[in-house]
Amino acid sequence: MTGDPRLTTSATIARGEEMQGGWRDLVEGPGEDYLEPVPSGEPLVCLWHVSDVHLCDAESPARLEYLDRFGDPDSPYRAALGDIGTYRPQEILTVQVAVSMVTAVNEIDRGPTTGRQVDAVVLTGDLTDNAQRNELDWFSRIIDGGEIAPRSGSETESSWVGAIGAHRWDDRYWHPDGPPSGEQADRPTFVFGYPLIPGLVEAARRTVISPGILHRSIAVHGNHDGLLQGTVPPDAVTRALAVGSERIIGLDPTFSPTQASQAIEQTGPASYPTTPSSPRLTITPDIARDFVGPTEFAAVLTGRDCNYFSTDVGDIRLISIDTVNLNGGWQGSLDETQFDWLGEQLAEAAGRYVVIASHHPSPTLTNDYAPPGSGRRVLGAEVVELLLRHPHVIAWMAGHIHHHAALWHGDEVSGFWEFTTASIIDWPQQARIVEMVRVSDRGLPEIAIVSTIVDHVAGADWRRDSLADPVGMAAVSRALAANDYRIRDGGSTGHVRDSSLGARNTVWRLPDPLGG
Repeated sequence: MTGDPRLTTSATIARGEEMQGGWRDLVEGPGEDYLEPVPSGEPLVCLWHVSDVHLCDAESPARLEYLDRFGDPDSPYRAALGDIGTYRPQEILTVQVAVSMVTAVNEIDRGPTTGRQVDAVVLTGDLTDNAQRNELDWFSRIIDGGEIAPRSGSETESSWVGAIGAHRWDDRYWHPDGPPSGEQADRPTFVFGYPLIPGLVEAARRTVISPGILHRSIAVHGNHDGLLQGTVPPDAVTRALAVGSERIIGLDPTFSPTQASQAIEQTGPASYPTTPSSPRLTITPDIARDFVGPTEFAAVLTGRDCNYFSTDVGDIRLISIDTVNLNGGWQGSLDETQFDWLGEQLAEAAGRYVVIASHHPSPTLTNDYAPPGSGRRVLGAEVVELLLRHPHVIAWMAGHIHHHAALWHGDEVSGFWEFTTASIIDWPQQARIVEMVRVSDRGLPEIAIVSTIVDHVAGADWRRDSLADPVGMAAVSRALAANDYRIRDGGSTGHVRDSSLGARNTVWRLPDPLGG
């Protein structure tokens, strides 16, 4: 399988030359070899790591696209609000990208360096975008196999903000079909060089068939799976919006844009800036957009009544923790009941290699908000300290930050590697194959964690047959993600999605805690 072009060790996809408005088409590039020679040894487990799928009902009136403009590069509120992230031009294509990644997962069924059969696909959260029941149903069909109709509301007309005819003209959104008669091109097209792709909106609503994931899949709960826009707890007002016939299209005229921050808070409480005076449009209602309950995610995707659990995979014990603070806020934490459970599970797993799986990585476990009487929240430093007391923990895999990263916890004697894998809604739309191997090539027993980055099966050339099938549309999505104008300058906080070499095709080592 090492010759498969989707493995980035064989070929890569990169941004090409800058064109009008700063748009860059994507081009194929040479493979990216491992940073160091890959050692041979006894493979313990081979895992696919896929994260932040963000299956998005882009037509849902429970979303907050209108807030995103306040984080645009020329917005006077950008410094205060940062990259808001409630609107992406590629958000209508998340089902197509997911199916393109499932195809890659199914075709690469063995570890590229060990040849070990894939033991499981670990999906570290934000599998849906807005905690909606129809999004969860789409994801279930994607992993199990079946038909997905990536639309809601009207069967004949899209209510997405970039569709022509369903909304008042708003030049802040990208319109693939171009402007209506008498209007100038939208800003993404005129200022930032976005292309016209007539027919894309209609094509994106066509029914898609997923082959299903052929391997065992393990789903982890993320903040977008339990909170609206990953931040706000659902209530009666937002539920009425989700299933009803009105879409909010802007802030209450009496509100300052800085009040948008209440919907994008890192820590709770958080709420939608919605009032009876918020401007709105009439759309088609849809009960399928209702929100999922606290345990519905677990019931549908894991068959359990709880979003944290422990299971054996290959020769390791995988402990999945639920880092979502359902009280509000998009950063994470644990409640004390789960933290105590984690300690018990670690003690019980003594003598086995342990891998932690969560949505939030430890540096983002900073959300300590808890309403009175609900108990304190446990943050990242305390969780790391607990894990370090159990030297048989060898790795922590997470998502949430939408780029590849790696962090060592410990010293020269013991510790574990923590790594995140990029999102498949944002650039570079990649996943990771993780092979964990017992080795002794340097004289002492070690664990080598071999990381190989993988692209989904869509090619670099989005202009070729882009509307013909889901894979062609997935190529369009990748090109749109690569040209996100809000992060071309690194964003107001310096956040970029191009990771370092040390977080991609590489080998992370640690002393073997069970090596005797």
